[in-house]
This record gives sequence, C-alpha cells and structure tokens, in this order.
Amino acid sequence: MKATVPLVCLLVVLAGCSGLTGPTSPGSAGSTSGSADGSSWTVTVTDVIDGDTMDVRFANGTADTVRLLGVDTPEVYGENTPDEFEGVPDTEAGADWLHGWGENASAFAADELDGRQVTVALDPAADTRGSYGRLLVYVRVDGQPFNRQLLVRGYARFYDAPLTRTDAFERAETRAQRNGTGLWGYGAA
Repeated sequence: MKATVPLVCLLVVLAGCSGLTGPTSPGSAGSTSGSADGSSWTVTVTDVIDGDTMDVRFANGTADTVRLLGVDTPEVYGENTPDEFEGVPDTEAGADWLHGWGENASAFAADELDGRQVTVALDPAADTRGSYGRLLVYVRVDGQPFNRQLLVRGYARFYDAPLTRTDAFERAETRAQRNGTGLWGYGAA
C-alpha cells in the first residue's frame, strides 16, 4: 500500500504537466454562447498546419492546436491511405492524387483562416481532445461552417465519430462524391 502512494503522486504531477493549454471548460477563455453546451470561443488562427489542423490564440492569450471535427483532409506531411477515400485507387497514383488534394485543402484552409478571427465550438457528443491532445472543434468563419465547407468542396472525407452534425456531414460528402467534386473526381482526371 505504501508503494502506491508515491506512484499516485507522480501520476498526478505528470497529469498537471501535460502541456495542454487553452480552454477545457466553458468560460475558461472568454466563452460565448453558440454551441449546444455553450462552449464556443472567438480565436485568432495563428498557423494553418494542414487542411484540418491549425494553431489558434484565445482572447486571454493562451494558444492551442485545434483539430476539426468530422472531417479528414488528405495528409500533406505523411502517407495517405487511399482505401480510406472511396473511389480513389489504392495505388501510387491514388496516393499522389490524395497528396495533391492534401496540398489543395491546406491552401484553402490557409486562404480562408490564416490570421483571421473565427469561432471555435465544442460538440457535446464528441470528446473535447483527441489522441494527440488537440482541441476537437467546429470552426465558423464569417458565420459559415468551415468543417462542412471542406466536405462540400471535396477537400475532405467525413470520418464517422460521435457528433451532433453527422447527418449534415454525411449528406455533404455524398453530394461531393456523386458530383465528382474535388478529391472525389479521381476517375474524371
């Protein structure tokens, strides 16, 4: 029993040193009303890492990395798995196609978000943070849902996770696939 006390203390200290910044609960960084549970914030996008990941600064000066909920843009800095993108062949040409669309998605995100004030919001049905410690959010820019725009314009695929916006996201992806929009236009290229 005595041996577990130092271990528990060490775990508590390590948890407190995780390095995660930014809000963890409503009101911690100037929360505004807007998401179903009231957890939304106006932030400035300080760096677009890729099409679905960016660094932001909150009004209180804290910074965080956010990951967009419900969407997955092709990788720019790593390998793509074509079989995750229906209709894109699992070949070198398919991987090259996805890499190009990862670049396109990143450029679109940078054009739309970099240096801008946007609203980020949590989803009450989703986790607050992902496996890499990133804050999982919806982004609104000029009042428009950016996550959904990535799907509508064919820059991303929908990834199925517990979300309140699943139906709208699935419909947007289905339309983009049916119309061969963006990355879904592989066969027409």
